[in-house]
Amino acid sequence: MKYAKPHLNYQEQLKLLASRGMVIGDEAAAVAALKRIGYYRLSAYTYVFRPPLDPDDVTTARREDTFSPGTTLTDAVALHDFDHRFRRTLLDGLQQVEVGIRVKVSYRLGMKSPFGHLSQEHLDPYRCAAPQTRPTSTCGTAFEAWAEEYQTLQRKAANEDYVKHFAEHYDGEIPVWTACEFMTMGCLLGLYHLMTKTDRKRIAEDLGVKDPQVLEGWLRALNVARNHCAHNSRIWNRSTVYPPDKINPRIVGGELHHLANADPHKVYFLAAVIGYLLRQVHSDTRWHSDLRTTMSKFPSSQGLTPQDSMGFVEDWKTLALWQVR
Repeated sequence: MKYAKPHLNYQEQLKLLASRGMVIGDEAAAVAALKRIGYYRLSAYTYVFRPPLDPDDVTTARREDTFSPGTTLTDAVALHDFDHRFRRTLLDGLQQVEVGIRVKVSYRLGMKSPFGHLSQEHLDPYRCAAPQTRPTSTCGTAFEAWAEEYQTLQRKAANEDYVKHFAEHYDGEIPVWTACEFMTMGCLLGLYHLMTKTDRKRIAEDLGVKDPQVLEGWLRALNVARNHCAHNSRIWNRSTVYPPDKINPRIVGGELHHLANADPHKVYFLAAVIGYLLRQVHSDTRWHSDLRTTMSKFPSSQGLTPQDSMGFVEDWKTLALWQVR
């Protein structure tokens, strides 16, 4: 079917919302909100105020065209603005975790060789030789595909002063502790995947996780969340891509044991993992306090709660993980 919906000016957009049962309120303020946020982006936050077509299945993606009685444009704007603040808070924690992973990967490989990332003799031979799975690469092995991505990132970073320094003085050879600075999080996780089991296990243990496979699963999910945050995507009620496995209390510290009963598809699970990892890399972090403050601004309108839409467990603020130290 060919798309045929016409362009609507701001007043027409408000009339459309009003025709569907939304209370607009102050028209000037409403137009200002549409100019700031955009109708289409705001629709991601108005959608939850439309009743599900099947009242017995509130998780369905199919909803009525009209809004629940009493829904206001202010409700949707408040939810958007909360999501903006929550996304910034989450991204701050994710970036701190990312830096910690960079340090640990480069430190562990650097102990073997300054160029341990470029030599398969310092990595896991079986993982390096495994068939690569990147759809955009013609390389045969996982290491070759990773090296291809790495070389592309090095070329993109060629104008960085620290990269120029190595190009001018050391024939372009860049040690791992420097190379990790221009790797994307995805490239860094690819390198972690190729490291020996001993090295991966040591890094995981440094982060309070006894199984490196579990850590790798966490980091894969966190990397997707990081990209969503960095690109200003809706995050508050988004289902987790690559949801982590359920928590096994035997392989993580007590602060995460409550996640055994939490939904790994919801954002609270990832927030708890961020908080746990952050405590391992930065014991004096204030991020936990920042998250508590952000969550205190959650706009509980039309029955929305952090428990239902974000997977927060009951009385989460009382848990050891979220206590300010």
